[in-house]
Amino acid sequence: MHLRHVSKFPFIAGVMCVAASASLAACVDGSAPGDLSGVGAEELAAEGGQALSAPLDVDPTRSLILTKVTDPEAMTRFPLQFVLDQLIMRAGTGGEQTALDLYRRWWDFFNKSEVAQFPDAVHCDDQTDSEDWPTLNGYRITCPRREGRLATSDPFDPSSPDFMEPIAVVNRFDLAPQDGSHCGEYRIVYGKKSAGIADRNLIIIEAQLPNPHPECGIDACLPVAEFWARLSTLDAAQRAQELETFFTVGLLDAGFGPVLHPDNFADAVHGPAGHRATGQIRTNQFMGNPGAPGQVQPGQIWQLREFKIAKASDGPNGGERLYFKPVTVKENPFGQLFSTNFDPNDFRWTWFMDDFLESVDELTTASSDINDIHLKGSRQALYNAGQSTVDGSNDYADQLDPLVNGTPNTFLIQRINDELVRLGRDTIFSPADVANRATTQSCAGCHQLSADKSLGNGVTWPGQSFPFVHIREDGVLSDALTGSFLPHREGVLEAFLADHADGSTCSPTTNAAAFAVASDEPVPTLGGSTTH
Repeated sequence: MHLRHVSKFPFIAGVMCVAASASLAACVDGSAPGDLSGVGAEELAAEGGQALSAPLDVDPTRSLILTKVTDPEAMTRFPLQFVLDQLIMRAGTGGEQTALDLYRRWWDFFNKSEVAQFPDAVHCDDQTDSEDWPTLNGYRITCPRREGRLATSDPFDPSSPDFMEPIAVVNRFDLAPQDGSHCGEYRIVYGKKSAGIADRNLIIIEAQLPNPHPECGIDACLPVAEFWARLSTLDAAQRAQELETFFTVGLLDAGFGPVLHPDNFADAVHGPAGHRATGQIRTNQFMGNPGAPGQVQPGQIWQLREFKIAKASDGPNGGERLYFKPVTVKENPFGQLFSTNFDPNDFRWTWFMDDFLESVDELTTASSDINDIHLKGSRQALYNAGQSTVDGSNDYADQLDPLVNGTPNTFLIQRINDELVRLGRDTIFSPADVANRATTQSCAGCHQLSADKSLGNGVTWPGQSFPFVHIREDGVLSDALTGSFLPHREGVLEAFLADHADGSTCSPTTNAAAFAVASDEPVPTLGGSTTH
């Protein structure tokens, strides 16, 4: 079966079902901007265009990250209401909920249940510790937060200060695992219109695209790589049409369904290809945080969170509906695990100090490329926090050896140093360097805390031209993106195309289940990183 394909057709509203035996979705009809409901989606989307005859010189602003500055027409194709409607449609819950209901119930999570707008929604105090402090994954979280007021907002009204505007579309083909168990992540970024100094909120919808032929490995992802590379050759109108098709219909003749499918954001999907982890929705929040009576909480502070899409049978009239399920922030251990302040009777503290030593090798790569730094562990999910806060709580070097008013974790410091000696790297890295490198892999580290930090071996994390975000609400990109991350992603995409310049064929004869991802633990990707 030949897998080379590049679609060259606009979005088609008559969406066809993509076969999947164990799915959140049902096959339903729907419409969208640019309705061509009289035309068969499969017919138009499956007619192959001219495949790439040679690897392209990829233009990052056309094939890796398109913004409201570089591609304003493309942004008009992805209003948030339209995107949420696509997810609801494919889940088959359209008769039970609206996009506005889905959105408001999501943000009601940041309200305590006693003052919630939707008593039956998920709330930040649904789980608590022995001292009645709200938790997620057994670690304390800030609850409530002022973002809870969005439970009564209208994010779809352009005249509202709470309007969520699409500001970027992002290609993360570099996140495709080397084993081809999926074909990367494809993202849409939204920013809150007001964008006041203490009234900012960003959403990143990060779908993981399943590989329809996992038995073919990473070669089966070639049509996706070619699709994104070909965008560099198109004009703005063509790129907008191609992107809308990719996100809402897919590359059907190569077996790829739409990016905007609830399964692509689910906790896990179980089907004929076995179990696979999927994408997520991440938030980047700074609407300020009120203190709570009887609790010592930070004031206005920047925080990052993560969610999955799930389905519940608690909709109106007993029907099903989608909801956003809060989950941990990945590769982001709870900060106090590095410190002496964690409960010594909690087994996770001693387990973490044992398991963190597994990460020292990949954290202290001899490479000067920051994209080669990784934090991976066999039990990482056990240690991931429920939030990533841009303050000292997420600064692992400061947790390990506090600069002010704290006790160093001399036991862990010594064990890290012993591991560096064993690896023969103690002359170029210190335990503080290792902790700083771990911070870079966390949400708060990558977005702010690690800026300009020395990482040992002569490496410094990129500085920030502006704080907290890599894509600002006005579409401007951070220095870290333009100077480090995007050149790396471009190299990964171009190298993959060069390796497949003569095309790839595959005769799927092996049971696909043998090639499925067995868990949600990080696996090696084409680009190395599993996050940024």
